[in-house]
Amino acid sequence: MQTASPSPPAPRRPWSFWVALLLALVLLGSVMLNVLLGLAALGNNLEPALRANFEETLLDGKRSATEKVVVLPIQGVIMEEGDGPRALRSVSRMRSMLRAVRQDKAVKAIVLEIDSPGGGVTASDQIHHELLRFRQETGIPIVALFGDVAASGGYYVAMASDEILAHTTTITGSIGVISQFPQVRELMDKIGVEILTIKSLDEQGKSSFKDMGSPFREMRPEERRLLQGLITQMWERFVEVVAAGREGKLDRAQVRALADGRIFTGRQALELKLVDALGYQEDAFKRARDLGQAPQAKVVRLQHRETLLDLLGGGGFSTREWSAPLRVLERTSLNGPRMMYLWPGS
Repeated sequence: MQTASPSPPAPRRPWSFWVALLLALVLLGSVMLNVLLGLAALGNNLEPALRANFEETLLDGKRSATEKVVVLPIQGVIMEEGDGPRALRSVSRMRSMLRAVRQDKAVKAIVLEIDSPGGGVTASDQIHHELLRFRQETGIPIVALFGDVAASGGYYVAMASDEILAHTTTITGSIGVISQFPQVRELMDKIGVEILTIKSLDEQGKSSFKDMGSPFREMRPEERRLLQGLITQMWERFVEVVAAGREGKLDRAQVRALADGRIFTGRQALELKLVDALGYQEDAFKRARDLGQAPQAKVVRLQHRETLLDLLGGGGFSTREWSAPLRVLERTSLNGPRMMYLWPGS
């Protein structure tokens, strides 16, 4: 009886087959990523209302109520920069939320929930402008409610509201401007690195201000004076906005006396007339209902629902990255100095 001879082993695939397979998978992944990024870029070109995706969370009142008080959050550092998945897009977020509120005829009042140490000068001013324009054009009242921190730019944006409530333990104030310029000249000398700068000169052929704020050399006195003048202008703008927002409660001279960067507790802010009342969330809801003449209105929080496009950069509403003020100052110093309405101590 003959035994069956074992079948020959399957031929081993050549290494070139595996290389080709790996390259094909990499190519397929690249194509899929490009498609997703293309969709994200397309989303940026669409009318924001078409891609804005919000969800409402009931906070108070009956779900069946036909009138609404909408809570809009301003949280973290106020910035408008970048398009990546961790970009800070505070202004875009607020514009999108206000656009959605405008389209909802059931909204009778807004509660602006602020928990922020402030941020960029321009971003803070833009949000203040958007809120002020919304209030003037719609007649919908805005009540600001301060959380743990509503300082510097966080206080600035509240000046667009009708009334301000703070918790007793809120930290607010810090009315002022800050800009930081890192200096690494001595470190560069120690490690033997020299930076050669070629720059344009002024009309007399002398050194210009083109590299003002460079971390690789000491700041000249005339540069410091120029920068201090810019800071003072931004500070004057802050004082002007606070004086307008607290009209009838504080005059310009009183605001200037408080605008030295100091921070205050909620109770101190009330005594200084920087806020209108102390209270909790339910107090802000009641005041918003009163101002909106809608005592039975339900209170809902409006929040942006992050989608895949947002994570890829299409929405850019994340505020998680660089949430600590000191890290923001470090980041902006590396990316280029800028003026900040920011309390770096939180």
